[in-house]
Amino acid sequence: MSEGCPQDTRKPRFFLHRTFLGEQDLLIIFNTKRCRHNCYFCSLPSISSPLSVPENDILAQFEYVLDELKHSLSVLDRITISNNGSVLDKETMPSEALIRIAKCIKEIRRIRTIVLESRLEFVDCLVIRNMKQADPRSAVNVLTGFETLDANIRDKILGKREPLEAFEAGLDKVAKSGADLTAFVLFKPSPIMDDTAAYAEAEASIEYLVRQCDRRDIDLTVRLNPMYAAINSKWAEMALATPEYRPPRLTDTLKLAIAKSKEGVRIYIGLSTEDQDLEGGSYKYREDYSRELLKEAILFNNGKYLIRGS
Repeated sequence: MSEGCPQDTRKPRFFLHRTFLGEQDLLIIFNTKRCRHNCYFCSLPSISSPLSVPENDILAQFEYVLDELKHSLSVLDRITISNNGSVLDKETMPSEALIRIAKCIKEIRRIRTIVLESRLEFVDCLVIRNMKQADPRSAVNVLTGFETLDANIRDKILGKREPLEAFEAGLDKVAKSGADLTAFVLFKPSPIMDDTAAYAEAEASIEYLVRQCDRRDIDLTVRLNPMYAAINSKWAEMALATPEYRPPRLTDTLKLAIAKSKEGVRIYIGLSTEDQDLEGGSYKYREDYSRELLKEAILFNNGKYLIRGS
């Protein structure tokens, strides 16, 4: 695990070799121009560059990670490419850089999946097709933030600026490109929600994604993220101004993940707050939290159940 300096455009923002649903995944957060959107719940654009980063510098970032992890490359099953925004947005990440990275990935013998984090509005079937040609062995998976089915929360609480109609049009492009989909769902996306409402809303959001992806024959994975109050975000300001605000309980998040997994949904719990959470603003500050509970969630993510009382 490492984090580069944002001003050093030849080093990535962050990289991590991790286990994801039983597979060995390399996450790289590239240091590129910041996301053009300013969602209320996200503070990541504030730590990214306002300027474009040259393609050769982006490729140097990739080479830097490969050199740092040269002894681990032979065990990797997948690689996740992110930039704290949308790597398919050509204004932040040149498409040619992605294609050249895919050519390099082809030489890493076990990798069979390339994950691209992006809003669906930037999905380009030609770019994905060219990446598949550059690395015919690997499937392409688009990782995107869906967050919530509730239109009012999407617009007024999260500032998502992506109506459901636009999201579904993006799903059409994902289907046409032949890519798979991984979608973030936020558990308790509104600071005024109680725990019961949070569970019901997240369940409805997952069921919506399952229906939409089944209709388009898209292979779906859900990333269920307990909501946290990010430093310097508008969402955090709303939470602090809400007397009844309580962060989500990891117990409830794990319960829903287990239930949906038993229904056949591929699901993973996002446990990281990327060190951007306010004190008191994440699941770690609820009364149910413990190391044992966190261990259960980690074991769940690794495909193993260790549920108390069972």
